Amino acid sequence: MTMLSKITNESINDNLKMRFENADIYTYIGNVLISVNPFKDLGIYTPQVLKSYENKNRMELAPHVYAIAEGAFRNMIAYSEDQCVIISGESGAGKTEAAKKIMEYIAAVSGGNSSSIKEIKDMVLATNPLLESFGCAKTLRNNNSSRHGKYLEIQFNAGGEPVGAMITNYLLEKNRVVGQIQNERNFHIFYQFTKSASDEYRQNFGISGPENFLYTSKAGCLD
Repeated sequence: MTMLSKITNESINDNLKMRFENADIYTYIGNVLISVNPFKDLGIYTPQVLKSYENKNRMELAPHVYAIAEGAFRNMIAYSEDQCVIISGESGAGKTEAAKKIMEYIAAVSGGNSSSIKEIKDMVLATNPLLESFGCAKTLRNNNSSRHGKYLEIQFNAGGEPVGAMITNYLLEKNRVVGQIQNERNFHIFYQFTKSASDEYRQNFGISGPENFLYTSKAGCLD
C-alpha cells in the first residue's frame, strides 16, 4: 500500500477492492496488516500454507496473518522481549477469526514435544469455543459477533515453548443478557444449553427450548 503513487481515501479503497476481487484479502501498510473479510473459505489456512510461513521474513511471501504471528514469535525469541499483536475493526471484520489463526500458528510452530507442553497448547486453543459461547452473539451484521474485548497473554520459556496463558475479558456487553434488539440473539451459551441439555438436566432443572424463556425469545430470533 505504501508503494501507491498517490495516497488518498479513494486510492486506498480502490487498491483494497482490486486485491479483494483477486481473492487477496490481506494487504500491508508498513507493519500493519489490513484484512478484508471474504465471508467464505479461500483455502489459505491449510497446514501447508501455515508451514510455508515458518522461518520466513515478513516480505518474502504474500501478506498473511501467519506472517504477523511469525514475526512476533521470532522477534520474541531473538530479542527476548515481549511482543503484542493488536487486532481491531468493526463488527464482522474478522477479528475473532484472526485471533484464532494467530493462536493456531503459534501453537504449531512453537517448540516443545513433551506432554505438558502439548497440553498447554491444547488448553490455549480450547479457550476459543468457550469464549465464543459466553462472549459472542448473533447480531444483524454478524452471526458470531464478539460482544466483549479480550486480552490474551501467552507465556513462554527461554526456549520458545509455551508454559502458560492468561485471558482477561473486558467491556462485556452485559445488558445483552436481559435485552436484545429485534432479530438479534442473547449470548450463544443460552441457546446451546437450552437446545442440547441432556434429559437429566431437563428433568432436574426444568430446562426447555429457548422459545420458552423471555431472555432468549423476546427479540424474535432463535436460530
